[in-house]
Amino acid sequence: MLKRENESTENILNQELVIPEETQRKIEAAYDIVRARSRAAQGGQEKTEKAERAERLKARGQEASGSRRVLKPSAAIALAAAMILLCGLGVAAAVGHFTKQVEETDSTASYTFEVNYELKPVEVTAVPEYLPEDMTVKDGDKYGSGKEDGRDITIWAMNMADIDYYCQTMDFTGVEKVEKTTIQGMEAHLITYQDAEKNRKSKDIYMFNPEDGYVLWVWGDYAVSMEELEKVAESLTITVTENPDLAYMTEEEKAEEARLEKEAQEAWEAAVNRGVAPEDITAVGETLDVSDFIGASYTVEEAAFYDSLYEVPGFNPDGVCDREELEAWLNEDGTHKPYLRYTLDENAQIVEEKEMGVKFLAVTATVRQEKAYDEWDNGTPFDAVLIRLEENENGRLVQASDRYAAVPSEDYSLQRDGSCFYLNQTADTMNDSQYFWRHMEAGDSQTYTMVFAVDEDLAENQEEIQNLVLWFNGTGNDPENPRYSALW
Repeated sequence: MLKRENESTENILNQELVIPEETQRKIEAAYDIVRARSRAAQGGQEKTEKAERAERLKARGQEASGSRRVLKPSAAIALAAAMILLCGLGVAAAVGHFTKQVEETDSTASYTFEVNYELKPVEVTAVPEYLPEDMTVKDGDKYGSGKEDGRDITIWAMNMADIDYYCQTMDFTGVEKVEKTTIQGMEAHLITYQDAEKNRKSKDIYMFNPEDGYVLWVWGDYAVSMEELEKVAESLTITVTENPDLAYMTEEEKAEEARLEKEAQEAWEAAVNRGVAPEDITAVGETLDVSDFIGASYTVEEAAFYDSLYEVPGFNPDGVCDREELEAWLNEDGTHKPYLRYTLDENAQIVEEKEMGVKFLAVTATVRQEKAYDEWDNGTPFDAVLIRLEENENGRLVQASDRYAAVPSEDYSLQRDGSCFYLNQTADTMNDSQYFWRHMEAGDSQTYTMVFAVDEDLAENQEEIQNLVLWFNGTGNDPENPRYSALW
């Protein structure tokens, strides 16, 4: 627990919570959390608006200076814990840098904060004295086992400038339980989520300190137990540093930032949602020249579906990118085992769960290196991504708003991002560091075969089949200027 020198019973009784958000030094960690949560929820979301704002906040951050107070872990303050519990967590009036309100339903939790602008924000760091034995520091405030097994922990220390700028309201959905307790003399909320094992959900601990002006967020990925996460939180050495240069943004600055963000977002969405005209998709047998990007051109020669991978002409096991992954989902006859699939709407919300069979799509293509590489190029990408299109209200083709994803506990990634998992090649090249890349001289060309795993309901629906296109890696994959190749 945290020993607080000269802390009076009155201050303890008046403690209230603050809610967390990213701090300047935690932005890189934020991306990992967003990706992990996206995986768990199957939302597939990319960098969030909050993370983007956090980047700008990071750019504004100054070096901490001034007086420093380091709070070391020590024996629990039994009186403080008892007084807070007797008072009722979250009910006492806050005296300090902020106040908060918490609203809970059966499956949601919402936190709203009011900042006391009369008190200056401070810099805060939190370093764990304890980590589970298999974990080490990965990068800054990220800790992990070094394996992709869900054993990662991230600690964010958030000051009031962070909270004021982009965290005055925080909403959580799919909540199973919010356990209120005391950690290091601070009110702490332990949040767990519904269907945690099935959907590989993470866990959160929030520690609120309105008196000193910060919130700590201790995040654990799906394979980290709440007991381990609590031990980490209890071991934190917290450093509070006064920084005369750290200040709140004015309302005018916030309004200007919000305006610029909105304009940029609207411009981006308009460009992406513009899509392509049907006639702008390169037809089968025609060449898509993208020499302006990496100097290559691509031609789809033919495409066909197969029930068994062994039926694909010229199939060579050496061409499989990840044999272990493939073998886990392959029957003896080369057919694909069914898997459990989510259908997600445009807001990444689950609308259906069903068992789904899979077929194999083999695509024969020709790549030609039209010109010599620039000095920073080191090869030509042969791989591509399978994209589902749909027609918008203007008759143009855009990426389908709904999407499919495996239930996380299935551990199925053969269709990850729609990428091919096979490229016909020899064993001499299968261990290349850039598996789907080849070095080519100007004027060289090569015809090759890729294989994709495709859900059975897509492969057997003629309308869906017609809406499948390829997006070659060598095109640059620019969402504002998509250059697709037809398959039929």
